[in-house]
Formats: sequence, C-alpha cells, structure tokens
Amino acid sequence: MTADGDAASRSAGAAGRAVSWRTAAFLCLVLLVAAGALAFRLPRLSERPMHGDEANQAYKAGILLETGAYAYDPYEHHGPTLYYLTLPVAWLTSAKTFAETTEFTYRIVPVLFGVGLILLLLGLGDGLGPAAAVCAGILTAISPAMVFYSRYYVQEMLLVFFTFATIVAGWRYTRTPKLRWALLAGACVGLTHATKETCVVAYASMAGALTLVAVWGRLRDGQPLDVARLRGAVNRRHLIAFALAAAAVSVVLFTSFFTHAAGPLDSIRTYGAYLTRAGGEGSSGIHDKPCYYYLCLLTFFRGSSQTWWSEGLILGLAVVGLAAALMARTSPANDTDAPDQAATRAHVQLARFLAFYTVLMIAFYAAIPYKTPWCLINFLHPMTLLAGLGVVALMRWARVWPARAVVCLLLIAGAAQLAGQACKANFRLYADPRNPYVYAHPVPGIRRLVRRADELAAVHPDGTHLVIKVMAPGADYWPIPWYLRHFDRVGFWGQVPDDADADIVVVSPKLAEPLAERLRNTYEAEYIGLRPGVFMRVLIDQDLWDAFMRTRT
Repeated sequence: MTADGDAASRSAGAAGRAVSWRTAAFLCLVLLVAAGALAFRLPRLSERPMHGDEANQAYKAGILLETGAYAYDPYEHHGPTLYYLTLPVAWLTSAKTFAETTEFTYRIVPVLFGVGLILLLLGLGDGLGPAAAVCAGILTAISPAMVFYSRYYVQEMLLVFFTFATIVAGWRYTRTPKLRWALLAGACVGLTHATKETCVVAYASMAGALTLVAVWGRLRDGQPLDVARLRGAVNRRHLIAFALAAAAVSVVLFTSFFTHAAGPLDSIRTYGAYLTRAGGEGSSGIHDKPCYYYLCLLTFFRGSSQTWWSEGLILGLAVVGLAAALMARTSPANDTDAPDQAATRAHVQLARFLAFYTVLMIAFYAAIPYKTPWCLINFLHPMTLLAGLGVVALMRWARVWPARAVVCLLLIAGAAQLAGQACKANFRLYADPRNPYVYAHPVPGIRRLVRRADELAAVHPDGTHLVIKVMAPGADYWPIPWYLRHFDRVGFWGQVPDDADADIVVVSPKLAEPLAERLRNTYEAEYIGLRPGVFMRVLIDQDLWDAFMRTRT
C-alpha cells in the first residue's frame, strides 16, 4: 500500500471513530434526558385526586382486568389500547380486581409513554440533527403540559406517542426502505387508530404536510414535482404490507382479540357521533371553546394576581424552527447527488414536514369547537421538535461567542422557568383551578367520602357490604365510583330510584326534593366537595350514625 493509501485509510478510520463517538454521546444524552423526564413524572402519582375521566377509564380497565371482557363503545371512552396496556402493570403489581388497583396502576402507563416520546428521538437524530433532537427532548421533559398529562390516565399521551412513532418509522423507511420499517409504520398507524378517534386529525395533517413539502420544494428550490419518479420510488409490496399491518393491528384490538366482531365496524360508525360532538352539539356546549383557547393556555394564563403560566419559550423557539425550515434552500435532486447532498436535502424536507404538520395540527384543533386542555399536547409535542430546530438555528445565527453566550443564558433561564412551572403544576397546584391544565377537577376533599365510608363500615355489622346509593343527574357523580371501588354493594343512578333508602346515600343537591319524598328512614347529613362549587350531600342512616358516634365517645 502506498503512503497516500495509508493516509486515506487513517483518515477514514479517524472519521469512523468520530462518528462512533458522536453516536455514543447522542445515545447517552437522550437516555440522560429520558431519566430526567422520568424523575419529573414518577413521584407522588397517587397524590392528585382522580379526575372523573381518569376514574371512568380506570373503571373500564378494571372490568377488563376482572372479567377479561372488553367491547368497544362507539359513543364514549375511546379506543382499547389504554385498557389492554394497563393489564401488564396490574399483573406485575399482583392486582386481580378493580378494588386492588391504585392510582399508580393506571397513571404509570401514560408516564412510560411520556418518557417513550423522548426515547423515540433516537430514531430521528440523523434527521433533526443530534443537537436539535436533544434540545427537543429536554423541552419535552420539562414542559408543564407534557409532564402534567404524562401523569393523567386518559388516551392522549398514548395517541401522541403512537403518532410520533409513525413519523419516526416513516423517516427510517425513507433512509432505509426495508420491509421492517413499512411494517412498523403500519403497526403504529393501527395502534394510533385503536387509541383514539381523533387519530384522523393526525392522518390528515401528515398527508397535508407531505403535499405542502412537495409544493414548497417547487416554490423555494425550483424543484419540479416528478410524479413518475415518485411513483417509481414507491415499493408496492411494502405499501401493501404497510396497509395490512395497520389493518391487522386495528382489527385485533377493536375485536377484543377476535371476541367482539362488531368492533371494527363500530370504529368507523363512531365518527358520526364524534362529528356531532366536534361541532359543539350533544354536550350542552360545556366543552365549546374559542379557536384561540389552546394558544392562550400556552402563551399566557393568569391563574390569579400572583400566579401566571406560560410555555412561551417553546412557542417562540418553534416559530424560529419553523422559519429556519421554510427559509432553508436545497438544490434540485438528480441522480448524481453526493451522499451528503442527499442527506442535507432529506434533513430539510423532514424539518419542513414537521413545520407544516405542526401548523396543520394547530389549525385543525383550533377549528374544532369541542376542546379539552389535554388535547393540546397533540400539537405541543411537534412544537417541541420545531423548538429543538429553533435552538440550533439561533446558535447558528449568533455567529460570535458573546452572542451565543447570551442565547445560552436566555435558554437556560427559560428552561428553568418551564421546569419550575412543571413542579408547581404537578406537585403543588395539581388540583387547583389556578393551574391551566386542571379542568373540572375533583377537589382533594373528595377523599373525605371514602374515609367516612370506611369509618362507618367499621361499625356496620356487614362491614364493607353495607349498602351505598349514589344519585346525580346525567351520571355526574364521577370519580365517586373509583373511591368506593372496595365496597361491593354500591349503586349509581341518574335520578332518584323508587327505593332510595340505604346505609349511605350520596346525592346531588339537584335531586334533594324528589329524594326527600321517597326516603322513609331518618338520616344524618354531611356535605363533600366534588368539584369547585359542586357539592354532594351525604346522608347516613341515623342508627348507623349513632353507632359510629358511640365509638367516638
């Protein structure tokens, strides 16, 4: 070998080692950020009272745990993935009945998927760039909304995870068009569909973003849309595998593992009900919000004269990342492109896809009148990806070190503000209306009901078999079924039943008058808070109350 050959070999070896070290460093940083995210999300999972929606989902999962039966409801509760993915946690914690489960059993599921969002960045590092990916992971880890809803037992965090996993698998396929990536992308699409009906918003946004990337490429780079070349690049066998994987996963879950044949059809029929709900009908308008509702929560929310909230750092950096993605230029593709040119073009196209995808997601969710605050994480997460690109763009635009130092200090201060808000939202004001992410949340006093019921059961001859009747119009008694789950003679009504007497009667004040007409026994009355400004009256049979009071003297 010649001296020139030896030099070339050494140079290639050094380059390979540098790439290897960069990959290892990126892996370590992502794992470190994921560990930090887990530290934010894991502590004190049982401290916040169960929201009514959380309790409702837990009740469905509890039925699945006890009976092994599940049937998709096209009108409520969303898809089956949340319930089936809770089963392994229940088994690992040795819970065999709903009564034996705890808040941890359920809330650890979204915690793990919230942390999983950061681990998925390992598959996108070569597209976003390692620095942008790590920055996006940090922002995801400390975002108050992302942390809060990573500890919330509803479908939203799983929906965001599977949607992002679809994007990551699609990106991996563009880099290495292998069958395994097509199958994985299809499986993720099926899981997204089996998680929540609003997956169609993400599907439409992805399709629109891909179209806009092609249009913007023509306008910005002068790159014509070569339909014939695009058609030739599509592997039909892989496309069929993608579709079959998506359908198979969806059908298996919606049929409850082939025990409920109507599930797949119901998963399509459900859109009639959800279109009505999205249009602001069928819910008495209680969830209807203006189009700017979500952005107001993120930009500036004043909980009180002393308490304000903002995730403006993420929004501002996302705008920078969006501008950088749209301003970037690439040369038109041709067959003689060098590998680095092709990689740069792919990087820019991914950034543009994320930019258009985020904007379309914001537009769709803003246009839907029916709004709940946890839905905002569907577009907040891609905003963190754009924000990661924004950090890199700012550092690139700040060419001299004093400017970069200022940018770094501002970013650190902003990150500290986000982390502080995350701590306040999750560990101090976790059930306080001053927290923008608290929505129709039960007050901590709800636990007084179960404490009182336990005390009364201790003096009742039947123990936890005493009779409890709960009544509220429109079934507005959640999360009481969760807190009374270890009592086995509890009934729930939307109106006053003919036989209203029981050892304990829990009733909405709205039903006080018809209840008084049907009660035959004498009762002692107490009140508990359900939600801010919403109370329930607790009537305790007089003989049982007297027996309880004797234990106090």
